[in-house]
Amino acid sequence: MIRSLILKVAKLKFQVRNLFAPLILLLLSGLILFSCSQPQPLIILMTDFGEKDFYIGAIKGAIYKVNPNARIDYISNYISKFNVEEGAYTLLKSAVEYPAGTIFVVVVDPGVGTKRKPIAVKTNDGKIYIGPDNGIFSLVIEKFGLAAIFEISNPDVMQKDKMSSTFHGRDIFGPAGAHLSRGVPIEQLGGVLADYVRFDSEKARIVDGKVVGKIVVVDDYGNVISNIQKSLFEELAWSLGGPLKVKVGSREFSVEFVKAYGDVPTGGYLGLFGSGEVFEVAINQGNLSKALNLKSGERIEISK
Repeated sequence: MIRSLILKVAKLKFQVRNLFAPLILLLLSGLILFSCSQPQPLIILMTDFGEKDFYIGAIKGAIYKVNPNARIDYISNYISKFNVEEGAYTLLKSAVEYPAGTIFVVVVDPGVGTKRKPIAVKTNDGKIYIGPDNGIFSLVIEKFGLAAIFEISNPDVMQKDKMSSTFHGRDIFGPAGAHLSRGVPIEQLGGVLADYVRFDSEKARIVDGKVVGKIVVVDDYGNVISNIQKSLFEELAWSLGGPLKVKVGSREFSVEFVKAYGDVPTGGYLGLFGSGEVFEVAINQGNLSKALNLKSGERIEISK
């Protein structure tokens, strides 16, 4: 009788095992498929390299060497040569649109090979920025808040077979971003830094009833984009409509303060707050920068 009971229990165990085994296998398969279906974080490049030379291809190759499944895209490879402040502005206005977890590899690096540090920055909105410590991350840190900053010093996240003093985009920044995209924690890139380089640049302000700022970017249309925020116009109670006087160096001209480029005739001079949420001056369907030889970095004054 005992033997019969043992046989019945063994048979019941076998039946239970056969019943649940497919369910367990199905659950395990689902978990594997779910983990595989999760997209890797984007790696977004922004440089002043242009695309004529081998530089962009080399950075992409260095990333794919570490992570063949990397998802690489671009903001721009046509930041004005060596113009860190233009790069910072372009990065800020683009990064805000990307999801948390995005990794930005930024190379506008006139000090490459010098004592400037290679860094990785994590902001409070969950994005990561990799590049030189030359001020280019100042605006995203100011906007999104600083969670942590690290000096990239771990040789295991750099190129194994080469280290150029002139191409840290390929040898440090790209590979470091690729390692992060594979799940390497940012803390493994190197030691924590207490501070970072900021721009030594004055903010736009009101002086004797005028708004004084700086030209930050001249875009591809020749529109001249400043660092002047809308709050300064509001403080002076300046509203849409009517002319504004603009002075850049010795050049003085008037613009209509409008909402859209098409609010003035073709060839008309205008000023508005564009998609970058700062004040810009332009010619409708023309190139203001070329017409008046206006360049980034110049002081700009706006008055009634």
